[in-house]
Amino acid sequence: MGEVIIIRDSSLKNVLDLMKKEGLDEEGAIKKILRLGITDYVLELYQKGELTVREVADILDISLREAIELIEERAGGGNVSAEEQIKALELAKKLSE
Repeated sequence: MGEVIIIRDSSLKNVLDLMKKEGLDEEGAIKKILRLGITDYVLELYQKGELTVREVADILDISLREAIELIEERAGGGNVSAEEQIKALELAKKLSE
C-alpha cells in the first residue's frame, strides 16, 4: 500500500493529544482512529443489510465468532428483527421434528 496523506485539523490534533496521554505514539493513534472508522463503516453497512456476518469478518480480518460478538456489542445484534428470529426458530423446530 502507498502513502496516506492526512489533513490535520483541530479535532484530529485534539484526539491525537488525548491518545498520546494513553501512551500511543502518533502512528499508533492514527492506526487506531482508522481502525475504529473502518469498523464503524462496516457495521453500518451490515445494519443496512448490505453485508453478511461472513463479509464483516472477512473485511475486518477477524474470525466469524469475533464478528458476531462485535455485531452484538456495537450494532445492537444485527439486521434481523425479533419477528424474523421467531419465525426462523419455529421453522427450525418444525424441521427437526
